[in-house]
Parts: sequence; C-alpha cells; structure tokens
Amino acid sequence: MPKLTPEIKESLAGTKTAFFATASNDGNPNAVPIGAFKVLDDETILISDQFFNKTLLNMKANPKVALSWWGERGGFQLKGTVTIHTSGSIFDDDVAWVKSMKPNLNPKGAVVLKVTDVYNIKPGADAGKKIL
Repeated sequence: MPKLTPEIKESLAGTKTAFFATASNDGNPNAVPIGAFKVLDDETILISDQFFNKTLLNMKANPKVALSWWGERGGFQLKGTVTIHTSGSIFDDDVAWVKSMKPNLNPKGAVVLKVTDVYNIKPGADAGKKIL
C-alpha cells in the first residue's frame, strides 16, 4: 500500500470539496461532491455518508472508488477500495466528528477508503501520472 506524503495530506486537509467517484457493477459511473472527509492514517481516508444514494448502491456492488480534489494547495487523485461502517467505533467516531462541525447532520455511514494508487492531477507534462 502506498503511504500518503505530507504534501498529499496537507493538500486534502486544505480542500473544502472533493469529488468522489464510484461505478456500478455494469460500469455506470457516478461522481458526487463531498465535504466531510479526512485522513485517518498514511493509507486511509474517512468519508462521511450523509446523503449517498447511488453512491452507496455502487459501493455495495463495487468497492473500487476514486477521490479527487483541487484546492489552494494543489490536488491529487486517489484510487482504492472502500468498506462501509454503519455501527461500531469507526461509525461512532465519524458521527461525533461530523456533529462537532455541523450538529444538524446525521451520518448514515462511515466510508473507509484504503488507498491503492495516487495520481498527479497538476497541469503539465506529468498530469495523470501515477506517483504512488
């Protein structure tokens, strides 16, 4: 598994909106903007599910996903596999984290993304290049 660099983690932390892409078993893509995400460790991202519908169905059928963002500190694309938690400590921690930011939100699930690949999305000759 690749280890997220400080640059990647800082870039994600400095971004307000990322785009989360999934696909159904038959390859039908879906991408949604998300705002509740954070780095859990050097290989793992937490994405909080408040409103996923097609996204949730896709993840249950096909756990391969992509997360992409661009902000003031640049951007990257991560690819990996997800697990969905609707109970237990990961879910409880997610609920507490989201409610500390927006008490009116009620997470339905905690999505844990295990990163398998990292790509450069910066403009230039290396755009789209796998970096980890």
